[in-house]
Amino acid sequence: MTKKQVLAAAVAATLSTAMITSGVTSVFAAEDPPASTNAPAKDQAKNDKAQKDFVKVSEDATTTMFDLSNARLAIFNGQPGRARTYVDAAVTRVGAAFEEADKSALDTKSPKADDRFVPFDANLTVLKKFEPTPEKAKHIAKANEHLHKGEKKKAIEELKLGAIDVAIRTSMIPIKFAKEHIDHASKLLDEHKYYEANLALKAVEDAVLVETYGLDEVPEPQAKTRN
Repeated sequence: MTKKQVLAAAVAATLSTAMITSGVTSVFAAEDPPASTNAPAKDQAKNDKAQKDFVKVSEDATTTMFDLSNARLAIFNGQPGRARTYVDAAVTRVGAAFEEADKSALDTKSPKADDRFVPFDANLTVLKKFEPTPEKAKHIAKANEHLHKGEKKKAIEELKLGAIDVAIRTSMIPIKFAKEHIDHASKLLDEHKYYEANLALKAVEDAVLVETYGLDEVPEPQAKTRN
């Protein structure tokens, strides 16, 4: 591995461990809930606070998508009982996310009529072509220190000083649409219509909206913008 490759790996590790928190999960990857991070609780709390300073991810929405994915997998594997368990959990969680939507729903670039988009996943990403250098690594390290302290503006300024173009990639679901389709899927399971139930759940996944914002351009949750 060349010196440049080593530095690139080090910078990537810095971004992934310090700037991306445990709230960022892959909800379609496994059947079991995501394992908790091995980071010390105190450091993890700082990371969680830094993440919430940018985008408030709904834990209920995140769990909804996890349960929904596993319900579809159970249907595919011919496990109706397991599918029932996951759909029941999704019904509860999406209901909670719907009730609390104003706390995290964002005004999006592609609004859906009569609905609110609730973030269930978010992660920081480097835009454009990233050429790692020792100087950029220093700026990233300083930005991480600011994030750990909850100093969002200072972190953004530090990244700009290093000419590091970082944005936050956010995945959201139209919460009313999601609730209606998950509730419908539950009724379809009661009728043993597994194929149709799967399609109802798939519609929620297909409705996921992904938007990328500059760190100083993330819209405020809708509850904060209403009078």
